[in-house]
Amino acid sequence: MNIAKSLIAATALVAITAGAALAADDDKKFDGAYVGVEAGIDWTKLTSGASRDKSLYYGGVLGFRKQMDSGLVFGIEGSFGDTGYQNNSTNADYEWSTGLILGSAFGSDGANLIYGKAAYVQTRFTDIGDLGTASKFSDGGWRFGAGYERALSSKISLRLGGDYTTYGHGANGWASKAGLLVKF
Repeated sequence: MNIAKSLIAATALVAITAGAALAADDDKKFDGAYVGVEAGIDWTKLTSGASRDKSLYYGGVLGFRKQMDSGLVFGIEGSFGDTGYQNNSTNADYEWSTGLILGSAFGSDGANLIYGKAAYVQTRFTDIGDLGTASKFSDGGWRFGAGYERALSSKISLRLGGDYTTYGHGANGWASKAGLLVKF
């Protein structure tokens, strides 16, 4: 499946589930559809035994969460971004992911969220050949992460988190990210 079809399918799924956000209860800070931006540092290693290359990550997120009366929060989230990764032979062009989030809201005001996530990720790379010729390839893998989110109001929250991505064959990456989310 190409990237455009995957992004359309993920966006459609989020849009279908977002209809329930209109009935969301305002005292549930992590209930409903949201969109946001995030940035951070990415440490990627593309081959087994290679050193990690550090780069800036930036991107956006779109998701939908349901918060239960018990404080349990679950949802789906998609992301699209760029790690800016490059070394002597390979550059990362962009990445996208779609996955599930599971967390727990807590605190007297219910404005804190601890969460974990699991997602499928696809990254598009450009391989710089020996003679300066470039070829593009994609690599898919799994992303696992955890984080903390603080609701500043019923519509705005800040997020801090970390992700581990594995592509298999010795290629993987770590990322730490901060984000601003707006619920709609």
